[in-house]
Amino acid sequence: MRASSPRMVSRNFVSIEDWTRGDIENLLGAAEDVRRYPGEFTYSLNGMLVCTVFFEPSTRTRLSFESAAHRLGAKVLSVGDMQTTRVGLGESVADTVRMAGYYADLVVARHAQDGVMERMAEVVDVPLINAGEGQGRHPTQTLIDLYTMRKHFGVLDGLRVGIAGGLRYSRAAKSLLCGLRRFRDVQIHAVDAVGDVDADASSAELQPLSDVAGTAVHEHASVADMLDQIDVLYVVRVQREQYRDLATYEEQLRRCRVHRSLMRRAAAEVAVMHCLPRGQELAEDLDDTPFNHYFRQAASGVAVRMAVLQRYLGRSRLSAAALMGQSMCMDIASVPSSEPYLAW
Repeated sequence: MRASSPRMVSRNFVSIEDWTRGDIENLLGAAEDVRRYPGEFTYSLNGMLVCTVFFEPSTRTRLSFESAAHRLGAKVLSVGDMQTTRVGLGESVADTVRMAGYYADLVVARHAQDGVMERMAEVVDVPLINAGEGQGRHPTQTLIDLYTMRKHFGVLDGLRVGIAGGLRYSRAAKSLLCGLRRFRDVQIHAVDAVGDVDADASSAELQPLSDVAGTAVHEHASVADMLDQIDVLYVVRVQREQYRDLATYEEQLRRCRVHRSLMRRAAAEVAVMHCLPRGQELAEDLDDTPFNHYFRQAASGVAVRMAVLQRYLGRSRLSAAALMGQSMCMDIASVPSSEPYLAW
C-alpha cells in the first residue's frame, strides 16, 4: 500500500523528470492496488472521456491506455491513423490536439518529434499524458519498467541495470535512465549499438546517457561482458533503418543479441526486459525461461496506466480499508485467468 498521499503535480504528464521519488513510489503503489483490488476501481471514471491521439504507430501503448480507460468505466475516442484525419490534409498538430481537448476530459498523445509535448500542453485545456515523444521521453513506459523491476526484486535502490541495443535512438531507454536516477546506488551498464552513419561517435553519444542517468554509465563490448555485473537486462531494438551497411548492422546486433545459450551464463535472478516490439535482438527461445520478464512487463501496462488515469482525472475510489491494508472485495486468487494484467 502507498505510504503517503500523492502530492499535487502538474496537470500534464510530459516527462518522468517532473516526478519525485515519492511521486513514482506512490504511483507504483497505486498500480499494485489496482492489480490486487480491481473491484474497487471499476466504473471509477464512469462518465468521463479519454481521447488517444497518436501521430505515429503504436500497438501496446495505445491499446493498454484504451483498455485502462475502459476498465475504469471511461469512454474512449481514438485517433490511430492520422491519414484518415485532417492532419493528413495539413492540419497542424496544435489544432488537432486542441480539438481533442474540447471533446474529452483527458488526452493521451504520441508524436515522433522531440519537444512537441510542451507545445501541445500550451493549447489543450485538459490533462495531457505523454505516450511517447521523439527519441527521449516515454514516462508511462518508465513507470511500467520500474513497476516490473520492483515487483521482481522488491526494491529499486541498489539495482544493477544493464541496457543494450540502439540506445541513442530509444526513448524507452533514455526515459528509464531518468526514472532510475531518483533511486539510490543504481549502477548502469550499457552496450550501445552504433549506426554506421556516426559509428565514431560512440563515446560522445554515451556521455549524454551518463548525464541522464546522473551516474557513470559503464560501457561494455557486448552483453556477454556485463552479464555477471547486472540484475536487470533491459533490451531495446537495434534499428535496421539506422544502418546503410548490412554487415555493420549484423555486427552491432551480435553485440546486443540475447538468447537462451547466452543467458546460461547469467545468475538465475536476472530479469530480461524489453518494451517491445522486438526484433532479432531478443530471441524467442528465451520466452519459456525464468529470465522472461518482458511479457509480465507488457501485461503490467494496463494496471500502471489505470493508476495514471486515476491520478490525473482525480477520481480514485480506493477505500479507507485499502489504505489501512485491510481485506477488500476481491482477492487476487479469485481473478480469472482471462485477466492477465491482474494475475501476476
